[in-house]
Amino acid sequence: MIAGLSSLIAATHAQQVVWSTTNFVADPIGSYGALVDFQGGESLAVNIVSPGEGGGSSQALEITCVPNQPNINFQTTTVPYPCSGNTNAFLSNYTLSFDMQVSGTNNLSPVNGLQLSLFPNQTTANGYAVFGSHMLLPNTATNVFIAGAGYQHYSIPLSSFQNSGVTMMTTTNFSFGFGDVAYPANLGGGPLTIDIANLQITMNTNPPPPPNPLLTMLPAKRGLRIFQQASDAVYTQEGMESVDINQAWVGLATANTPVSYAIAFQDFDTVANYTMNIQFVPNAGTGPYAVYGAANDLLWRITSGGGASGFTTSLAFKTNSPANVNGGETNVVVATMATTSTNGRGTWTLTFTSDTNGTVTAPDGTSASFVLDPNMAAQFANPVNIFFGTSAGATGGYGQFTDISRIAVTNVGGVNINDDFTSDTNLDTTVWDTTFSRDAGSVILVSSTPSYWVNWNIPDDGFGLETKASLNGGTNLWFSPNYYGSGTASTNSIPTLMGTTLKWTLIPSGCLPTVDGTVGGTPSPNAFFRLSAPPPSK
Repeated sequence: MIAGLSSLIAATHAQQVVWSTTNFVADPIGSYGALVDFQGGESLAVNIVSPGEGGGSSQALEITCVPNQPNINFQTTTVPYPCSGNTNAFLSNYTLSFDMQVSGTNNLSPVNGLQLSLFPNQTTANGYAVFGSHMLLPNTATNVFIAGAGYQHYSIPLSSFQNSGVTMMTTTNFSFGFGDVAYPANLGGGPLTIDIANLQITMNTNPPPPPNPLLTMLPAKRGLRIFQQASDAVYTQEGMESVDINQAWVGLATANTPVSYAIAFQDFDTVANYTMNIQFVPNAGTGPYAVYGAANDLLWRITSGGGASGFTTSLAFKTNSPANVNGGETNVVVATMATTSTNGRGTWTLTFTSDTNGTVTAPDGTSASFVLDPNMAAQFANPVNIFFGTSAGATGGYGQFTDISRIAVTNVGGVNINDDFTSDTNLDTTVWDTTFSRDAGSVILVSSTPSYWVNWNIPDDGFGLETKASLNGGTNLWFSPNYYGSGTASTNSIPTLMGTTLKWTLIPSGCLPTVDGTVGGTPSPNAFFRLSAPPPSK
């Protein structure tokens, strides 16, 4: 069984099948559904085969693959099958179940694990549906699927899935997706076969009351926070890029006028392998796949060792290698350099004194020098964008964050950036483009104090956040933060699942309660928060 994913359904909770492939018996034997081999050369195929699990007239969905070293990246999608009777709004009341057997390679992806996805309201099978509205099961990297063990049964609550715009009660059909992504895969190049049968979703028709989420409130400091919202792959980045496209050092840096790139952290207290990636990309364009698709990239990494293990930093590059990132920058310039910093706080600086020569300096003064190959350096003349993106590095990094106080760029040919995020009232969109983030809402500016970060665990179906100045009665009632914000043109950030377990929202000072509970009243020195079901009416 998949560790941590099995669910026991109490006998008192009646189950109704709301979606099923009916063992694929109505689908013709042979080539089936849709597939996309993003990496290429993996000999990927999807077929309906007979018999399926249990034999007889049952059939199975079969995926075959020969991994193309060193990477693997594919997505498959079934044809859509209708839903009916899915009348409950809460994902926690639905369960996906199936039987699966693996032949050939034992572990499908030692880095990131399988990607199980559900795609709503499809018109046809579409392997690219993973880029649209879907539900993705994260955190399967720890699961080893044993080859040769025969069919095993898996039962997974839909509340375990990360939801991207799926509402059960408006879903008329589902397609099922089975994908695998890893850089590098290291699967040995052996053939792999996956058979899936008895695939269905059941709904609990007599659900218990929803559990009460646990809420935490933390003071927020002024500055810029980047969350690792994505939880589908440990290399997926959240962050921003420079709007100005003339950020290169080439042809500009000298010993008397060095070009420097500095980033100052207020907090970088995070888990091992969590990384800030600063990437210099010529002719980059925009969007979350701009670095991935670029032929050239100089990558400066700042990586947490996890607490007492301190931090490391390194410099590497790729040239003439599009569609390759975080694994493609294998040409090491500065080998991993350890620092004494245990929290990453302070200013990290990359400095060039010529086209080829420079240093990397950590907050504790630790530094290392480097010399670039002139042929390599020449490929990084303007136009060049700078991308600042966090990546999880390991599954424990999902949902982690960094707080940044300043980014400064000096002596470049374009805009010399000197952004003090602790004094900004809004993120300057003439300087920064946050569409580099794979997920919107991962980059949040704290622009006022007092402000508070509030988080709570999922599932949180049916609950809403409310605040109050005093726990005593009177006119001071529980209202939503945006009730108070309506008087100050403020809103709290949309509560968003960051990673796999916690939703976060920023409550700015303008959304805090007033003394008498009225909009525009005297701000209260105290604020209490709670989650209520149903949510507050205003």
